[in-house]
Amino acid sequence: MQQKREEASKLPSALDFDSEWHRAAQEEGRSQRISRNVVRTIYEPPYGSGMTDTVRLGSDALVNVINCVVPRAAHWTYVDAEPLITLRASLACDVEFRYGVGPGLVFNRPELTLTCIPPHLPLSAHIVAGARQQGIVAVFKAHSFASRFGLLPEDLPPELSAAVNGEFEMGRIASFPIDHRVAALVGDTIDSRLHGELRTVQLAGRIAELVAYALEAMLHQHEVRSVTLPRRRDLDLARAAQVLLDRDYRRPPNFADLAREIGTSQNKLKSVFKQTFGLTMADYCLERRVREAQQLLMEATLTIAQVAERVGYEHQSSFAAAFKNQVGMSPREYRCHRAPFSLEFPA
Repeated sequence: MQQKREEASKLPSALDFDSEWHRAAQEEGRSQRISRNVVRTIYEPPYGSGMTDTVRLGSDALVNVINCVVPRAAHWTYVDAEPLITLRASLACDVEFRYGVGPGLVFNRPELTLTCIPPHLPLSAHIVAGARQQGIVAVFKAHSFASRFGLLPEDLPPELSAAVNGEFEMGRIASFPIDHRVAALVGDTIDSRLHGELRTVQLAGRIAELVAYALEAMLHQHEVRSVTLPRRRDLDLARAAQVLLDRDYRRPPNFADLAREIGTSQNKLKSVFKQTFGLTMADYCLERRVREAQQLLMEATLTIAQVAERVGYEHQSSFAAAFKNQVGMSPREYRCHRAPFSLEFPA
């Protein structure tokens, strides 16, 4: 045990600005310090493509703005003497985080996530080779998380307030699909032309906005859960509907027919489904279709028309409208900006 503690004490902190950008450079990128608080690492063939900005937002927060593909798998480990909170807003990623010997947390789809990092427990990260990594990752000291954004602990969702006070369970706090607001914010931040300390000023504001969106989603989720819990019979109805929708979400069934199939009324099913999952059945199907479309667009093996057909749209224009409303950009824009740099798209 003592030996493990000594080994852990030699690992870098996730908030160590210097070790973080030196680590990026060791992955065969070309790093340069472009201001007091910003280091840019550029990846060029044959060692990858794209770049990563490492930005220090004071002694209690560090941010990575990532837009790159690295051809070889990367692995590194952190440890901290105090609890941390990590915010991830990913448009494209394929990475696994593991706390000590616990189960891995896999991130491989667009999502907004808040995660706790317990103290004195090694956190390892594994980046899949050849996958597009695109998004924003911010790490904060848990004890100053609320005050950094002008909040009090009681302003936070209960589970996050507990984390700030050091009373949290290891692992993921909350994860939410990326909506058009977050996608637009992350995309614009990645593409920003601001340099030097202006980049730091901009990023501080963008991180605050992302935190606001994450807290909004958590508070909404808590409100849904705080409503009187459905009866067992209602939960069974909602889950039976979910099973059928998971099977047929590409071409959603008539909801009245679905209700009859599982032995209830349409109004009853709509009510218990939303109470249980926080989404209408229509929105649930739309979210599944768009997520599948995002994956197909990043794989770049199908035309956009073929992707539309694969996820159940008869007309490409209808697919494009639904996709843009959900993601914040057209399928073509998403493919151009989010898929790996090395892919050649079908005509």
